[in-house]
Amino acid sequence: MNLFCAGLLALGLAASGGCGEKERELPEVPGNFVRYACEIDVRSDILRQNVSIAVLLPQDYLSAPERRYGVVYLLHGLGDTHKSWNDQWLRIESTVAQCEAAGLGDMIYVMPTGFRSYYVDRIDGNFDYMKMFVEELVPYVDRTYRTIADRDHRAAVGYSMGGFGAMILPSCHPELFCVSVPLSMSFRTDEQYMSEPGSGWDSQWGAIFGGKGLSGEARLTDYYKAHCPFYMFTEENASKYADVAYYLDCGDDEEQLLVANDDLHRQLRDIGFAHEYRVRNGAHTGDYWRGAMPEVLRFIDCRFNGQPFASAGRTAYASHKAARRTVELAGVEAEIFTPEGYDPGRSYTALYLLHDGRLPLSSDEVLNVLAATQNAKPFVLIAADAAAGDFSLEAFVSAAEAEFALGADRDHRLCLAAGDAGRAAFAAAAGDSPFDSLFLLDAAIDPVAGPSSEVFYYIALTDEGRNYASANELYKACRAAGIGFEYRVTDGTPDDAAAAERCLEAMRSKIGEKITLK
Repeated sequence: MNLFCAGLLALGLAASGGCGEKERELPEVPGNFVRYACEIDVRSDILRQNVSIAVLLPQDYLSAPERRYGVVYLLHGLGDTHKSWNDQWLRIESTVAQCEAAGLGDMIYVMPTGFRSYYVDRIDGNFDYMKMFVEELVPYVDRTYRTIADRDHRAAVGYSMGGFGAMILPSCHPELFCVSVPLSMSFRTDEQYMSEPGSGWDSQWGAIFGGKGLSGEARLTDYYKAHCPFYMFTEENASKYADVAYYLDCGDDEEQLLVANDDLHRQLRDIGFAHEYRVRNGAHTGDYWRGAMPEVLRFIDCRFNGQPFASAGRTAYASHKAARRTVELAGVEAEIFTPEGYDPGRSYTALYLLHDGRLPLSSDEVLNVLAATQNAKPFVLIAADAAAGDFSLEAFVSAAEAEFALGADRDHRLCLAAGDAGRAAFAAAAGDSPFDSLFLLDAAIDPVAGPSSEVFYYIALTDEGRNYASANELYKACRAAGIGFEYRVTDGTPDDAAAAERCLEAMRSKIGEKITLK
């Protein structure tokens, strides 16, 4: 008898592998209730074998026998199994418990084995995994557990290969799912697929999508294109997927995968397709995916309950202690903030805050976000509207250094540029850069000039930011050239003060790291 049956035999729930089908009765709560059952075998006639699943039930599943619940399908990556979500690795039970304590609604979590299928049917018809999922697994879950058996209460979440499954299952079957959450989705651009080494192509994708043993464009079969997000999400086809809520997330330390995921985000933005998108610090690791889950689960909970997904509100920061004055530098009005205990006889790093008048935070608010950094490593903040046509960055920097106790070399200059002010800052950095580091906050740039190998770039914007295309180009150019960078995409609109604060919060530790003291 498997663990599930041992824990829930009194319920009479259906599970194959020793228990058989029974009517769903609602007896008193047994004393040996097992909330998280890791070994359940579901017989598949389509695959002609058992499919192992794990199930995590709500804490009140037995004590509230009239309740029904939405279902979240959790899909694992290549080489992993349904057990990979356990509390030794992805820790789904602990994560759910913490989120429930913070107000998350109750849901049923189903974790099926995905083999090496990419959660689709093989082109040769020898392993119809998607057909099994749709025709056997979902019906099994709905008749076995007290689910709300409609599309508005089903979600798919997955990482790596499971990220592809979490994208493709709801996209191919929007009648079954309302939420798609691919984390570090394993897929490629056409160019990446065409240049993939033969052994990797044949073992991972060629056998599934066709083109095994082939190279170049011959790999891009019609079957591949029918399952490729780049071909699915076009202006002509986008309406097919409009009823699914998509949430994409991929770490900036990924190698090939962020290229494909970020290109897809750019394509979705280009066609005006609404979706959530995040780029956080991290790579292809369990830590990264665990870090995504609290917001992912809140996103799903909102959708299941018909509520809009709301961005986090503003943070209450303590006011900074810097002294503020307004001066004219090279014909431009500037705000100067000198740290507490400012000593004109000492040399400070300068952080130039260049904006275009549309930054939704005041200079004081920017410094409030950075106050802890400034208290630890004092710097001078110099803020100005740099979008005017007669603004000269070289003259502005020279005037600031003549007026204040600044380091007067590039190792003691950082620039935080927002909006259209990014053009002047990026152009200056592309040549003989006056700055050691350039922090770009939804900044407009001309990527044709290319990044400088002498500059560190920090690219941050919201998933509805105005300058998503140039951010995509700059990130890829830095990666290709081996130039130091960080890339972050957070939630919100470019005119949202809370979203701007989140971007600055992401930058804060790196700004502190780059400040040089004399």
